[in-house]
Amino acid sequence: MSRHFFPGGNTPGGFFSYFGNIPFHGERTIYVKGTSGSGKSTFMKRAAAAFEARGFAAEYFHCSNDPGSLDGACVPGACLCVVDGTAPHVQDPGIPVARDEIFNLAAFIDPGIVEPYKDELAALALQKKQSFKRVFGYVAAACAVRENNSRIYGQFLDRGRLNAATLEALALLDGVTPIGRAGRTRRLFAGALTPEGFVDTLDSLMGLPTVYVLRGEPGMGTDMLLERVRQAAALRGLDCECLCRPLEPGKPEHLIVPALGLGFFTTDKAPDGAHVIDFHTFLGEGVEACREEIEYNSAMFGELAGRAVATLSAQRELHDRVEEIYLAGMDFGALNRACDEKIARLLERARPAKTIV
Repeated sequence: MSRHFFPGGNTPGGFFSYFGNIPFHGERTIYVKGTSGSGKSTFMKRAAAAFEARGFAAEYFHCSNDPGSLDGACVPGACLCVVDGTAPHVQDPGIPVARDEIFNLAAFIDPGIVEPYKDELAALALQKKQSFKRVFGYVAAACAVRENNSRIYGQFLDRGRLNAATLEALALLDGVTPIGRAGRTRRLFAGALTPEGFVDTLDSLMGLPTVYVLRGEPGMGTDMLLERVRQAAALRGLDCECLCRPLEPGKPEHLIVPALGLGFFTTDKAPDGAHVIDFHTFLGEGVEACREEIEYNSAMFGELAGRAVATLSAQRELHDRVEEIYLAGMDFGALNRACDEKIARLLERARPAKTIV
């Protein structure tokens, strides 16, 4: 089964990138360059699909400003990644030629067709920049309001009960023999604020043998439990996937320990057989006296986040116009031939499919 993530997102501090964590096992990485509409996402989808047809499992990394498009794809079993290397997440080969390479799709656009539109393209770029500034402003305001709820929950949090739940979670690592190295942490997102609202990819990630569902809000201690489990796993040499909060990229929201088939997910979703930990039960009765304020803050957060979503949605029209200009100059025949040849060469170099843990 393919897995889906977001490598970056719209946060109070602007666009936040974990793109450097798409390659995690030293994969050969193809950095795709090009303009909007040059076929980067389509190429990534085609490359990943070609490997899946050969029996490889693939990871898909979606764009927070267009969840239907890709910013990257990874085939761990073939030791291969394909990543969008353009702004706002500019990246270049770490080990050029010997391992990594650039694939420039802008080479198939006729400059003579798009040059007459350079002034319009510059104006559109400026409008998009200003639009995103407004988005980040709304997101910052929304998070500031929600932080008041976090403070309230923290005030009434029963640390003893939280610690007891944490110890139970840590007991899942009992019997794991340290392997003599520090475990690594791959940080990504399982959700993002997008023009379609908050979107998550949890359905593709929760199909694990052991799943714990954490039901709670920021300030109730879910991030504390996750961080302690992550640290304990790292001490034993276990690699982890730490999926961070979309609007607070420094704090964990979900945690997966692939080698153990173990996952912790902060969500209201609960697949069959999941163990549920309700962090609301860790709050003292005094929190009810603040219920009106909590509900007000939640409503204000929803309103401000909704305004951010509306602004993101509106700027899509600007993006679509940019794509329209570049598409007019695209040599699709040459582009498709080059993509076909690139995928064929990548398949030739692929190792046999195997399970990655």
